[in-house]
Amino acid sequence: MRKFVAGVLLVDADGALLLQERDEHAPTFPNQWAFPAGVAEPGEQPLEVAHRELYEETGLRVAELALFREGPMPESPLYGYLFHGRTTARQADVVLGEGRAMVFVLPARILSLDLAGYARPALTDFLASPSYRGHLLPPKR
Repeated sequence: MRKFVAGVLLVDADGALLLQERDEHAPTFPNQWAFPAGVAEPGEQPLEVAHRELYEETGLRVAELALFREGPMPESPLYGYLFHGRTTARQADVVLGEGRAMVFVLPARILSLDLAGYARPALTDFLASPSYRGHLLPPKR
């Protein structure tokens, strides 16, 4: 399997997405905003990477993630997988494992941030998608 990256679009109960402000030490897109993501370790599958990176970068675990998109990443030689999920976690539950900040951001503010090149089209598409709208519905009982 070729080298790839997996990321997570995590939606909270208010419809906010969990985003990371990358710090000046980030190897790509320093000082910009993106979603939790990372490169696969040998033998890992995309969904495993998404769950691992989410936990390493935020301290959060979610029961279910679904694939939103996959394909070549803009401005990168890597192939990417982008998953989405819902969480009951609040900001106080988030542990900053990497970067300058890791915060839930409401949709009205997201596109005004200095987003990493690969993050802007993904976030724009996700916020306009049925996948995102599905997270705004009350959970099934």
